[in-house]
Amino acid sequence: AKEDCSNYDSLPNIGFKIGNKILNLKPEDYMDRDQNGCSFSLMPLDVPPPRGPLFIFGDPFLRRFVTIYDKSGPSVGFAVAKHESMDELQASKLIVTSSGEPQERHATK
Repeated sequence: AKEDCSNYDSLPNIGFKIGNKILNLKPEDYMDRDQNGCSFSLMPLDVPPPRGPLFIFGDPFLRRFVTIYDKSGPSVGFAVAKHESMDELQASKLIVTSSGEPQERHATK
């Protein structure tokens, strides 16, 4: 994004592929915007091999998605967090299968 936010409305969603799902963040999720301009809210994490490279989803991701951890699996699941500003149709577009089909359960209550 441009520092002055002049292209904010044309920014794309950013998708993260996890297994066969793609979890999308909207510009409002990954950009910080105020009267002074715009900045990218995802931060890099430089961890060299053998422990890296690593990526931590962080606050932008965790605000948009509910994350369910199952230690007995071990496995992790995701659902779109319910926000008043988002209806079910909008939420269904944030988690899709890699073939392009929306996931069956897309919003928490």
